[in-house]
Amino acid sequence: MTRALAFLTGATPDLGSRFARLRWRRAVGAAHSVEWGAQDPAAAALAGTDVWFVVSDLSAVPLAGAGMEALEPRAGCVLVAAVPEVPVAHTLRELEAAGQGGLPGVASRSPSAIGFRPSDFPPGATDTVSQYVQRLQAGPGPHVSHPAFQAIVLRDPSDQERPELTRRIPSGARRILDVGCGAGAGIAAAKARNPAWEVTGIEKDPRLASLALSRCNRVLEGDLASVLAELDRAGERFDALVFADVLEHVEDPMAALALGRRVAAPGARLLVSVPNAGHLSVVRDLVLGRFDPVPAGLTDAGHLRWFTRAFLAEALAESGWQEESIESEPGAEPPAAAEFLALAAAWPDADRESLSTYQWVATARPA
Repeated sequence: MTRALAFLTGATPDLGSRFARLRWRRAVGAAHSVEWGAQDPAAAALAGTDVWFVVSDLSAVPLAGAGMEALEPRAGCVLVAAVPEVPVAHTLRELEAAGQGGLPGVASRSPSAIGFRPSDFPPGATDTVSQYVQRLQAGPGPHVSHPAFQAIVLRDPSDQERPELTRRIPSGARRILDVGCGAGAGIAAAKARNPAWEVTGIEKDPRLASLALSRCNRVLEGDLASVLAELDRAGERFDALVFADVLEHVEDPMAALALGRRVAAPGARLLVSVPNAGHLSVVRDLVLGRFDPVPAGLTDAGHLRWFTRAFLAEALAESGWQEESIESEPGAEPPAAAEFLALAAAWPDADRESLSTYQWVATARPA
């Protein structure tokens, strides 16, 4: 019985999606893999293969190693990638280790990946690939799951409030600039408790910018350097500027902060959060010879720069900001942390605070 793997493509592939495709190919073990455009005719795409696995969400990370490569969908059923209840894990290696225990999973109604036999679900003559896959995801065949077919979908942090940031915005602030706001909830979700806030977001991803429009007072779509320069030319000034998990994604973080300095009102406050390159999970993976980019988190494939506390302090100073504080946010404790910390304790110069810090949060004022 022939089997193949298809990726339902949308946006131009980036590094993260390329890694995701590689991991799915390895996990499924299909004879070949293809990319389907959303408007491709479904009948032609399906022809010549007995079993298809289709991945529609490349932010999903397959939990390999449990026999997925030998799995076959049952006749008349749509096999859906289950979402397991995974303990805290910050890296792909930690996710894999958690998945090796045969974690129970819950079938998703909008699965990131499905498996099926086209003979059980013949496409309509005019069906596009997108229409066909969406119909299988919603029905008509029974949805079933299997412990070997599981995937973790890494959440977008901009889709929920970031209380470690919103609680640090000064009480008198009114005009707030959320640079790289993503889906917009990180800061604007707190507007209900702060009715005086006027939140302007900057976001270059059109999909995320459209989501942010429902949360922010205004969203400016485009590259942050271009938008900040335009705001400066227009004479706009802000009481609080937020760079939440943004600087690690830009080529020149100091230039970005300097542009932000130009649109800061007198007495404005800057808030910056960056993932910590010295976190225990990253350090331990490196000791074990691992470093695996994933769609989000500490080892996000989109990271261009890697921050420690010292580098963040240098970036603030160089870009015209006066540091007020740089504080540790520990996040959830990684698995088996105590064992690794005990090993680190044998090294007198080890920075235990850094190992326990998930992100650094800095506050600053214009110098």
